[in-house]
Amino acid sequence: MTKNALKNAQIKVKQTIKEIQKHQSVENVWRFNTVIMGIQNYYSAASHITDDLTELNYRLHKALFNRLKELRKEATFQDFPISLQKRYKGYECKLFKIKEMVLIPIHAQRCKINLNFSQTICNYTTVGRDKIHQNLRAINKQTLTRVMKQFIPSRSIEYNDNRISRFIAQYGKCAVTGVELGMDEWHCHHKTPYHLTKDDSYGNLMILHKSVHHLIHLRDLEKIEVLLNSLKLNEKQLTEVNKLRKQCLNEAI
Repeated sequence: MTKNALKNAQIKVKQTIKEIQKHQSVENVWRFNTVIMGIQNYYSAASHITDDLTELNYRLHKALFNRLKELRKEATFQDFPISLQKRYKGYECKLFKIKEMVLIPIHAQRCKINLNFSQTICNYTTVGRDKIHQNLRAINKQTLTRVMKQFIPSRSIEYNDNRISRFIAQYGKCAVTGVELGMDEWHCHHKTPYHLTKDDSYGNLMILHKSVHHLIHLRDLEKIEVLLNSLKLNEKQLTEVNKLRKQCLNEAI
């Protein structure tokens, strides 16, 4: 990380610490964690990322201690959701939690080797970043902003984080119809029902138009018929809907 990158990361994280101190909410703790994981993911291919993040942690230590010492409680590794236990396994550090949500350790990121790495498609050059994000320009910016700011307290940090990743990966479009989704049109669907597996992983989530989502879960034949007439799905789309219905233990339509 360059000096400017470290400085910018310090300012960004410090702002989230101040927000937690000002408003002690699960949402603000979640934002702190998403900022930390965002920095870790972005710079994960840097050769000395652990050293850089250790330096960032040192710079923020005073702010973390002074501003949050009255709010935080000691936490154990088991307090992490299962997905984060896998991600941060092997790191030895003191953990703290606020509002029963564990604070992500800033330094906990090892260097990842990118196979088939291309200098023309990467995070570290202007051209490379432009190529990565050229498709993201098609995403409705207002909807994306709403998705990124929205936090669901009743759901896990894993769900809230992976929901955003899925929306971006699908370029803000319905996985079944391919239609661009507006602010009030998108739903996040568990392929295998959550009540069966408690699985909030990225692979078990997909973004759908709310009408398609209703169609997957509905059992009332009259309501199903109304939605089918409204959506006008083609054969391929209907096959995909039926596949998702079967995963939810519903009959094909």
